[in-house]
Amino acid sequence: MDQSFVTRADLRLYRLPTGWVFQYPRFNWSGGVAASLLIGLYKLVVSPAPETLNWHAKCITTLLFLGSAYSLCRLFIRHWIFQALAFSVIASSALQFAEPSSDIIAAAFFALFMLSVRLGWPRLISSGLLILFGVSKIQLLVCSLGVGAVWYWWDVRENRMRWQIPVGMAFWLVLLMAPGFKLYGIEMVRTVKGLRTFASSYVFMFSPHQFAPSPETLAGSSNSWQDVMRSVFPGARTVSDVILRYPKKYLDYLLVAGAYGVFSVLQTMGLMLIPFFRALRLGAFPVVTQLSLRFLAAAAFFSLVPPLLLRFISPRYLAVVFIPLVVLSAAAAGSSEAPRSLKITFLICSLLTLALNLAVFSERLVRSPLMPFG
Repeated sequence: MDQSFVTRADLRLYRLPTGWVFQYPRFNWSGGVAASLLIGLYKLVVSPAPETLNWHAKCITTLLFLGSAYSLCRLFIRHWIFQALAFSVIASSALQFAEPSSDIIAAAFFALFMLSVRLGWPRLISSGLLILFGVSKIQLLVCSLGVGAVWYWWDVRENRMRWQIPVGMAFWLVLLMAPGFKLYGIEMVRTVKGLRTFASSYVFMFSPHQFAPSPETLAGSSNSWQDVMRSVFPGARTVSDVILRYPKKYLDYLLVAGAYGVFSVLQTMGLMLIPFFRALRLGAFPVVTQLSLRFLAAAAFFSLVPPLLLRFISPRYLAVVFIPLVVLSAAAAGSSEAPRSLKITFLICSLLTLALNLAVFSERLVRSPLMPFG
């Protein structure tokens, strides 16, 4: 997995014979802007040794992930038993160790954004957290804008200071992106990873099912992603070319990627989807969680559907929605008005999920750079 952004994140300002040098993270890096700025600031202050840098980054990631999860549990869940179960399920998932760490940092920023909105913090702070989430990964910017649109719609419905949300988001987006555009121009956001990402996913999913490796087969031409494109999709230079010239093969890819996505969801969420959808069917979510539910729905759609067009859904992609899904499920089950059947359902599903997580925790920790199929 591409964890190299932690070594490239460098905020030092220094002078060379040719002039002053200042680096700024590029949005198309695996660390995006927010995660790279966070690690770069840490390196500027602490200056860890290169051989221990990744461990430092993982410690920061773990603290952010678990700290934001604990804060949401304390805020949304009333009963301490449901608080403890929800946090235990999140902590035992081992998602905090997945690489690249930018996905987990993004999940923490999203949880902190939900926390800030629920606590009624100034919209300038909440919009800053939302934009930090959006610029953690280049594919999450659209997701943050979608969540922001839901937030704005809710404010309009409640007749509040509706202008503060778009103005605040625009302010933070310009503030975080302008230095990169000043230094790199369009290279700040330009990326050629689309076709490479699609090709690597295609090889990963289809090559194990070929019967005999040979130069003509996918397995025999999988030494590089360019070889795959030339062998399987001759003439395709972009993902658009793949879709337009080879629609049947692309449909095959979408169906198989969807199946892999289902596997990732089951592996990551365990049984926690059962109490969530049961609470949704019963209408058992407390009133104070209604806006957060809409944030979760928007984040799930915008963070999972677009990546599916290029690659299978990995558990690290699910980290964004994992914390709020578990916390909101526990909030519904732990409320005083919740049906007894929902409480029992949550208790059983959370205990079974916790047991499953603990059974494979060591394996997930070792294989975290390769989750889920390493």
